[in-house]
Amino acid sequence: MKICTTKDIKIMTGIMAATMFMGGCSVTGKVNTNTNVVKNAPEVKTEINLKEVSNTEFNQDQMDQEYRRYCFDIFSQTIRDYGTENNIMISPASIMMALDMVAAGAKGDSLKQLTDLFAAGQGPLTQQAYASALMDKINGAKEVEFSCANAVWSNKAILGDSVNLEYIDYIEDTFKAEYRVSEFNEKTPVEINDWVYDHTDHMIEKVIDSLDPSTVMVLVNAISFDGKWAEPYEEHQVNDGEFTKYDGSKETVKFLSETGSNYFETEKATGFMKYYEGGEYAFVAILPTDESISANEFIKGFSSDDYEKFINSVSYDYIVTTKMPEFESDFSFLLNDTLENLGVKDIFHSELSDLSGIAGEKGDLYASKVIHKTHIEVSAAGTRAAAVTAVTLDCAGAMLMEQEFREVMCDRPFAYAIVDAETMAPVFIGTVNEV
Repeated sequence: MKICTTKDIKIMTGIMAATMFMGGCSVTGKVNTNTNVVKNAPEVKTEINLKEVSNTEFNQDQMDQEYRRYCFDIFSQTIRDYGTENNIMISPASIMMALDMVAAGAKGDSLKQLTDLFAAGQGPLTQQAYASALMDKINGAKEVEFSCANAVWSNKAILGDSVNLEYIDYIEDTFKAEYRVSEFNEKTPVEINDWVYDHTDHMIEKVIDSLDPSTVMVLVNAISFDGKWAEPYEEHQVNDGEFTKYDGSKETVKFLSETGSNYFETEKATGFMKYYEGGEYAFVAILPTDESISANEFIKGFSSDDYEKFINSVSYDYIVTTKMPEFESDFSFLLNDTLENLGVKDIFHSELSDLSGIAGEKGDLYASKVIHKTHIEVSAAGTRAAAVTAVTLDCAGAMLMEQEFREVMCDRPFAYAIVDAETMAPVFIGTVNEV
């Protein structure tokens, strides 16, 4: 068993936080406090040949399109599953990073379902290579503070030396994960939450309250973003005004107004895009043409094909007057049902789950919870955002404790995305129904 201390890794400050908890068991499925539960465990091979990922090539345009499809599939499904009129925001990139770390140790249908969620028919090697490239791109951003960081806590008392060494090496090399073996006690949640707080630029304070005695591993992927507008709003462009909420009532808010030149229009929506410094990333506002519906109702019927049509409708032939409110919101929810509705089923059922590439045998580990939290602040200066995705893996059998003019006036419910300006692939996507 590879016994590691905290690995020094350069982690840039930036935007997304994805956290995964692997709930615990011994290989036999029984909780055991002996620090040497497993000795000389047989070598466990993952179904993915992890050594091939770094040499796997992929079609960038095709994978970007697959990623955009996934973004709107999971966002639309989230709103269908959590159909309130609250502001909702998710980070598809955060969710993908977390689940791809699970997929790296998955086999059979468990692996196929996870891969197909992101890129159906492309294969797990391609998807892992794409996720790795996306992480590198985030960490390589020039003019915005944008980073993706990972850390892993392994329960020495329960897992012993049963963790697949190839899997550990892979997440260290590919996901730049710090790997820590420690005694899980009351200090561990504090340590994990402090790490999350630091790596989400102090935007997300806590991802877990406590750890069950049977928790075997906690994997954390943190992303944070702080981008200043390329052209900040000046004082005279920030004014009070009325925002019509989803229920028809009105509230007085501060609006950011300006005149620009990029304009999107389809039969379902109009919109505009505003760049962050450096031009690599941008904010896209998507305003429904139907003024009678909330942003969440709009997104339920706004597919990835609608988004492709929307981004391809961009025109620079108009002088565009734009307005949107300053806003700040937080959102958190349990992703289990949403993922099952999108076809990721096996990992949630011990009799079907195969995560034996991480540790144990088929059926030992299964996902009990996938938790997602996000935070965003949009102001005259720019945007700050962060997200956390937490996956708890439990063990079957363990004793668990638990020139013409156009206008885009976002003075009513609207949707938005923070996108890669080159690919228009969302990193964050959300709705504003009230400010």
